[in-house]
Amino acid sequence: MSTGAKVGIGCGIATVTGFILMMGGCAVLILAAPDTADTDPGAPAPAADADDGGGEGSAEAPAEESYVVGDTVSHGSWDITVTSVEQGVGSVEDEFGLTEEPRGQYVVMELTVVNTGSEAAYFEARDQVLMDADGAMYEYDIPASSGLDWLEKINPGTEATGNIVFDVPTDFGLDHILVNGEGSFADGVRVDLKG
Repeated sequence: MSTGAKVGIGCGIATVTGFILMMGGCAVLILAAPDTADTDPGAPAPAADADDGGGEGSAEAPAEESYVVGDTVSHGSWDITVTSVEQGVGSVEDEFGLTEEPRGQYVVMELTVVNTGSEAAYFEARDQVLMDADGAMYEYDIPASSGLDWLEKINPGTEATGNIVFDVPTDFGLDHILVNGEGSFADGVRVDLKG
C-alpha cells in the first residue's frame, strides 16, 4: 500500500471519528437538558394571593414600570436619564467641528449617565436602541454622536452628559428607546418618547 493511500485512510478514519464524537456530544447535551414542557401532576398548585380583591379569578401580572423623558432608569451599574429628544434635525456638528448630515433625518437624544458601580467603566452608547411604533430598531450614528466618548471611562459616582444621534427615515414615527447599562446581551429598559 502506498504512502498516499495510508494518509487517505488515516484522514478518513479521523474524520469519521470526529463526526461520531461530535454527534455523541450533541446527544448528551440534548438528553441532559431539562424538559420544561413536563410538569409534575402531583405538585401542589401555586398558592393564591391572600389579597386578591375578592377572588375574581385570575390575578393580573404586575405592571411593568413605565419611564418617560426626564425619568432616571437604574440599569446595571448605571443611572440613565433621557433629558431631551429632538426629531427632524437636518445636520449636527461632531466633536471635531465637522458637519454630519443624515440620510433621512436625525433624532438627537441627550442622555445623562451616572456610574453607580465601584470601578471606572465605559458607558456603551451602542447598546441604546431607538424604536419606532412598528418595532423597527435603530442603532446610533457614531460620527454624529458626541459627549459619551467610548474611549473614556467614567469613574464611580461621576456623571457624563452627551448626545446620542440616530439617523432615521424622514417618515419615522418616534416611539421609545431601550436604554441599557448591562451590555449588548441584556434587555434594555423602555423609555417612552411620545407625548
